[in-house]
Amino acid sequence: MANYTVSIFNFPSFGGDPGQTTWSGVGSTTQSGAFELQPGDTVQFKKSGMGTVTVSSFGSNLWTNTSNLTLTTSYQTKTVKTGTIGSTDAVIASGDNTLYRYFKMGGAAPDLSIGNIDDISRPNGSTNFSITFSGTSSHTVYEVHTGSSTGTVVGTTSSNGSLTISNMPSSGFSRTYYVTGRRPTSQGGSNTSTFILNFTVTHESPGSSVTDGGTGTYGLRVLDSSGGVLLDLTDRVIVFSDHVTGSLTASQLSKNVTLAKAATCIIDLDPETVLISNGLAQRQHITHTTVSGTSLTIARNSIGPGFQGTGGTGQSTTYNFLAVLDPD
Repeated sequence: MANYTVSIFNFPSFGGDPGQTTWSGVGSTTQSGAFELQPGDTVQFKKSGMGTVTVSSFGSNLWTNTSNLTLTTSYQTKTVKTGTIGSTDAVIASGDNTLYRYFKMGGAAPDLSIGNIDDISRPNGSTNFSITFSGTSSHTVYEVHTGSSTGTVVGTTSSNGSLTISNMPSSGFSRTYYVTGRRPTSQGGSNTSTFILNFTVTHESPGSSVTDGGTGTYGLRVLDSSGGVLLDLTDRVIVFSDHVTGSLTASQLSKNVTLAKAATCIIDLDPETVLISNGLAQRQHITHTTVSGTSLTIARNSIGPGFQGTGGTGQSTTYNFLAVLDPD
């Protein structure tokens, strides 16, 4: 059972200005979207502002007490009775304006706490895919939709296990599917669908009809979703060689490091950004690199701030480099 609140603000007409009445809280402005209540739920009403506000038309199909309410600044309570699921009621609030709000009798809620469904990738040419339901309840109908959670139903189950769905995205494309749960009136529910989760299915694109991978008889190619060549053996490919971290001691101007693989370029991942501090050039933290094959030399112009070379008090500095190989 749940407790809901409604506050109605009323401002009477004054000096030729029209009055105003507004409704804040539960209740729907349309009958088709009527707010769903359960037996035993309570709705509390109060007013703010000025003037007289009356709430009426509490139907006997929904409420235990149908008498009108003349609102005060303290809550007055209406209780939902046991009734026919789906039965609706239009409650009227009368102040300087008249407002209608719709409520309906709901049923027991569906079970929405099912196990997760992972995204799926299916090989080219597939005509269906399967998903596995777990943690379901026999009183709830689980449906798989396309487009949105209110879209076309392409699969239905009421039990744990595998469900095969023949609705597939086109080759080279993906589609999002939406799972909802509803509890039929035969199971004490209102048969209203509620969104649970979504997942994506990818239908892999076809392979290229070209058998060689570039200039030779054999090889590999990377294709886009339309079968176009993105990468083959004739392309220039830069590869990762090594990740180098460490430090230069307070007395070191340079250091040699052996890389795991040959490289042609060094990228400083943590370059010095403070070039001047307290009026002193921070040469001790600005490093330079040269690389030849697997031999990396790390150097700096000074071991301390404000001077060149090894004079003065030295400071250590750290480095963080990415070594890459450009074969061209």
